[in-house]
Amino acid sequence: MIPAPHQARHGPPLAALLFRPGPGLAPEAHRVARALLEDAARNRGGRVSAAGQGAWRLEAAPPALEMARRALSAVLNGRDAALLTEAPATPPAAAASASGPEAILRALPLEALLERRPILGFGAGGGPRPAGLRVLPSASAIAAALGPRWAGAPWQEHAGNLVARRALGLVPPPEGPLHLDLPPETLPDLGAAPLLPVLPLRALARPPAALFGVDGLSVAALALLDPAQLPGAVLHLTLEPGLDALPAGLWRLLNPARVVLGGVADAAGLEWGLARGIGRFTGPWPDRLLAAWWRRADGRAG
Repeated sequence: MIPAPHQARHGPPLAALLFRPGPGLAPEAHRVARALLEDAARNRGGRVSAAGQGAWRLEAAPPALEMARRALSAVLNGRDAALLTEAPATPPAAAASASGPEAILRALPLEALLERRPILGFGAGGGPRPAGLRVLPSASAIAAALGPRWAGAPWQEHAGNLVARRALGLVPPPEGPLHLDLPPETLPDLGAAPLLPVLPLRALARPPAALFGVDGLSVAALALLDPAQLPGAVLHLTLEPGLDALPAGLWRLLNPARVVLGGVADAAGLEWGLARGIGRFTGPWPDRLLAAWWRRADGRAG
């Protein structure tokens, strides 16, 4: 049995993924498959064990199993091997108990589990105005709701995905589009929903055909990616000091009209973005400007 020092500590594994090689599978592919299973167990919580005749079994939480399954499928890609999802390792009644993360989250109002970030834009005359709303699962609220028993990273990611799916029913604001953070796996269920899905950076490996936004673009990622070839209708970028070190021509290639600059804490941050052609912002300073806009709008309405 392969040692598993990082086996999940918060609740038992829910299910298992079985990798069963066929007689025609090359030894190199077998070693890569085993390494991927070990990596999933080590980094995302779980346990890998030998299952006889060259097979290996990964026991872990559903999010880790699904990521391992996708990685193995991409590597095997028609080779002589099978991937089987085995029955849950815990009784169904226990998995559906009121103490499970799904039941805990269902019992709470959706608004208590979300973070809202109003987006500041500028009108034709250059004045500030609302330009939409970004909504994402609140990591702190979810962690507080689930408590220490479900504090492991796979459980937190699983819970965030559950909250994001519940948020699909939100109504977009009248002042602009709704930017909703979603896992890529949810996209087939979107249909014609009037919102812009915001996907994690890993979705760029297989970008969807529909319009989408991207989150997680750090300085390091921008330095590695070709800005002219970066897909996405909207790029959510957090203001950080290292952005100044990027080449001056990057912003033109990136198309700053796509960027929503987050984490803008003061007027200097806003001016920095405007100087680079960025026209949409989130953060404490944009929140102040939008609050003033709403007060003026309420005064005109009254």
